Amino acid sequence: MVWIVAENVESSATSELAPMEDAAGSPANPNRMQGRAPIFSRRARLIAAFAAVLAAICCGLAYFRWLDYSAQASRSAHRDTILVTPFQNLSGDSTNDYLSDGLTDEMITRLGQVYPQHLSVIARSTAMQYKGGHKSAAEIAREQHVDYILEGSFLRQGNQMRITAQLFSARDQGSQWTEAYDRDGTDLFAIQRDVTDRIAKSLSRELLASTAATSVASSPVKPEAYDAYLKGLFELNRATPGDLEKSIGFFRQATEKDDHFAAAYAYLAYSYNAAADWTYMSPVDAFPKEEAAAKKAMEIDSALSDSQLAMAEVLHEYEWDWAGAEKAYQKALLLNPSSVVAHRLYAEYLTRAGRFEEALSEIRRAQQLDPASLITSSYFCFVNFHARNYESAIKGCRDILEIDPHFLPAHDWLADSLVFAKKYEEAIAQYKKAMEESGNASYFLTGLGMAYAMKGDEKQARRVLAELNQRAKQAYVSPYELAETYIGLGDKEHALGMLEEALKERSSEPVYLASAAEFDSLHDDPRSKAMVSRIGFPESALTITATSKPVPSR
Repeated sequence: MVWIVAENVESSATSELAPMEDAAGSPANPNRMQGRAPIFSRRARLIAAFAAVLAAICCGLAYFRWLDYSAQASRSAHRDTILVTPFQNLSGDSTNDYLSDGLTDEMITRLGQVYPQHLSVIARSTAMQYKGGHKSAAEIAREQHVDYILEGSFLRQGNQMRITAQLFSARDQGSQWTEAYDRDGTDLFAIQRDVTDRIAKSLSRELLASTAATSVASSPVKPEAYDAYLKGLFELNRATPGDLEKSIGFFRQATEKDDHFAAAYAYLAYSYNAAADWTYMSPVDAFPKEEAAAKKAMEIDSALSDSQLAMAEVLHEYEWDWAGAEKAYQKALLLNPSSVVAHRLYAEYLTRAGRFEEALSEIRRAQQLDPASLITSSYFCFVNFHARNYESAIKGCRDILEIDPHFLPAHDWLADSLVFAKKYEEAIAQYKKAMEESGNASYFLTGLGMAYAMKGDEKQARRVLAELNQRAKQAYVSPYELAETYIGLGDKEHALGMLEEALKERSSEPVYLASAAEFDSLHDDPRSKAMVSRIGFPESALTITATSKPVPSR
């Protein structure tokens, strides 16, 4: 680095002297050089040389001070990383598996809020690949490049619970501490709080100044409510229609057993949101309940990241309050920067707002926190698809399906991308695969109808429409999705009617309408413009054009 400084100083001096040398004594003017007296005396030249050396030393000192400052800034910005391996169930009873997953999820969440400026927590999907304890802490630390590993196990016998936790330091290649907790099995919440606070004390004093400054304040939770909450988390992570219904039931139980349990209300809201987004429930049934649960979570604890995130989803998808939603997403991330779900949901918001580069940045951050997560990786397909980068989306989805051929979101976004890339036969095959993987869900059947319509196969498209109309007599079918098939058939009147119906329902899907590729032919229609105006899109979504790759809707 010293040579760089010296090079810069020399180059600067040369550039300043070159014009004078050319004027006074260049080969082009030899006579002027010979007939001219020396400009400086010997003493003056010594003083000038000394000044040049002094200037170089000052530059060097300033440079090294800058290096030291940069190093200090880098150290202060460094965030240690911790991975929580799944708590091992030593009970020999598989009905307690929900405790293993629930304890792991909750520990990840609590640690993410302990000292968010300096501690990153690897997310659930990556942690869960180590379930079963087949690798040592040292191996896991090397694979995931983390600073700490928290290992845990539990043994439940009747009403008694023994939880053992051990903190492993990758730097020191050894255990920081091991602790066993023998408690009443109904006191899981208190045990978890104790383990988290012990970790906060054990991490570097320089990193976490004091327990008082880093511990997350938590109101006591009734044990039976906490148990129901953990069961809800277990079912929510499975994400099939039946599991979502079970998760809603468990979270409702948790709120009924403890009316001041903010996290239970937040996750109840999120379960209703997921059910509506996947059209497993109608928005008329789901969104008012989601809103009520999110408002209750905020009323109890607005400093909880999950409360802010639940409210952000309501503001965005139900109330269409774009500015308010963005503030809530950012607040959720400020409270817990390690929340992968918050990064993903904010990326969805940014995508719908037409801010694709920012959306990709959020997904990259989520992927750093959860490198093994297929759903996180699949969001690169999601953003590229909506940005109309169809080939990039297709490649990304296919890469994911090579890892897991049954991964439903990748089938969905691959099918959508193939439709708009005009690879209709492949798209139809993918929609059929998605229907198979989802248990014949109507959401994917509507995609199949759109693919047939855009291919020009009117007979098959109308056959799908007839089946969907029949299904709508017993279960919810999204009018927005039906509009996609109608527009593919060139039936603008029916398409506009279905879109109007979607807005009346306050469905979440119209948040794509401003730049939906399938509805390009409607964008100049006054009725379509009126709908877009009612949704209140930000300017970044309204200014997207086909040449700048706008967002298709699905």
